[in-house]
Amino acid sequence: MNYIKIFFAALFITIIFNSCRKNENDDSYILDEKFVDSVHIGRQSKSKVEVKKFTNLKTKDTFVLVVFYNLKKIWVESKDGYFHHWEQTHCYYFDKDGITGINAEISDFNSDGFKDFTYQSGIAGRGGNTIRKLFIYDPKSKEFIYIRNSDYYPNLSYNSDLKCINSLILTGSTTTSFLRIKGDSLDEFARVDVSDTIVVEEKDSLGKFRMIEKRKFTGDDYDFYKIFRRYKPLEY
Repeated sequence: MNYIKIFFAALFITIIFNSCRKNENDDSYILDEKFVDSVHIGRQSKSKVEVKKFTNLKTKDTFVLVVFYNLKKIWVESKDGYFHHWEQTHCYYFDKDGITGINAEISDFNSDGFKDFTYQSGIAGRGGNTIRKLFIYDPKSKEFIYIRNSDYYPNLSYNSDLKCINSLILTGSTTTSFLRIKGDSLDEFARVDVSDTIVVEEKDSLGKFRMIEKRKFTGDDYDFYKIFRRYKPLEY
């Protein structure tokens, strides 16, 4: 009786295994783009990022793997010496649009002297809103922090005047958002909305946005799409 139970259990496991193998073959992904940097990012030559973009040949679904590494020094007994190797610290899986490429950018988003990392995760607003995922390097932990709501804010750039991050949102109107990094998120503390009027809002101590200025928009089409670098006073 025990032999019969073992036989059917083994048969069941074999069927499940082959079924999974079949599904893997049906959902065949190819690597169609790759980005690697270990020279400029984080601690230069001691931090590394690797991004791979995969596309399903059948469904055209697309995803990316984002992997971060630190350079480690290890003792190898058999060779009687120290050697360096890349040790993985984080690995992220994200769905991606099937239109845009990785379009990686390395830039300092918090003025600490260490280069942070973004890649393009999508596009919106008829191509006017570039969506990116942002990873900030933390020199204390020597790791990259994934900013979880970074793709809520398109067209990210660093504002050296206010030492914050700006987002330019293009819809029927134009919105410049002023953002601070708080932990693993971006926190909006002010915004400027432009339509036929310009409305400036600032977050108060209770976390609510209050209008601090309103005026008629008198600029041209070029001004309409410009990003504001200051909101109090209002300046491009």
